[in-house]
Amino acid sequence: SADQALDRFAMKKFFDDKVSALMQPSQRRYVEFLSGLLSGSVKMNATPLFLHYVILHGIPSLDAGGACRPFLKLYQAMQPIYTSGI
Repeated sequence: SADQALDRFAMKKFFDDKVSALMQPSQRRYVEFLSGLLSGSVKMNATPLFLHYVILHGIPSLDAGGACRPFLKLYQAMQPIYTSGI
């Protein structure tokens, strides 16, 4: 469950009283979403989706040299079907 995963995370990396303050809300949402997928309470969308284009509004500087190397990886039925050049 999400609570068990968060408890394990707390025991491994921080003391129990510090986890809540250090964990980002997006990290907690991700763990809870993954727990829902694994338990079956959250279902993946079975309807096909079509990706027509990708728009990047500005590219962040992520490494020490000021470069960013975005790439795109597409999956179908949990299998990668396309990876762009990096």
